[in-house]
Amino acid sequence: MWNLNWYNIWKYSLPKFWEEIPLIFAIVDEYTEKYRSIVDRNKDINLYALSLAVRRQENGGKGTEFGVMAAKGTDLEEQARWAVVTFLKNIERWERAVREGNWKPKYPSRELDYIAYLGNRWAPVGASNDPAGLNQYWIPNVQRLYLLYKR
Repeated sequence: MWNLNWYNIWKYSLPKFWEEIPLIFAIVDEYTEKYRSIVDRNKDINLYALSLAVRRQENGGKGTEFGVMAAKGTDLEEQARWAVVTFLKNIERWERAVREGNWKPKYPSRELDYIAYLGNRWAPVGASNDPAGLNQYWIPNVQRLYLLYKR
């Protein structure tokens, strides 16, 4: 459904991630069907590229691959399921926030604007579980990786 830049995926990902791609994409495909109306309204948001960008940014070990603390201690499949559903549910929240005037677009690209919205929820700056302040880099890093991974 979405195009990818496989050269950049290879270049900017770690070898361990390459083995994970088929499972991650299968889960994206599964939830794309379940949430078809959200996906159809937002075809420009490449969920394959977003999933890979978040996976790379989080770089979590076993049980925290996507950094989903609600599913901590599970496995890649469960982490990916939580992540993809979170992406889709937050697309709905973002659409509603824009429609109701609670979110002012910050980027000319809808994709980058959505990633900024997602990042404010996924990795909020100043969160108690981020004592080193690394969440400040989440949005720009995921945006950069997303743009590199999508075609």
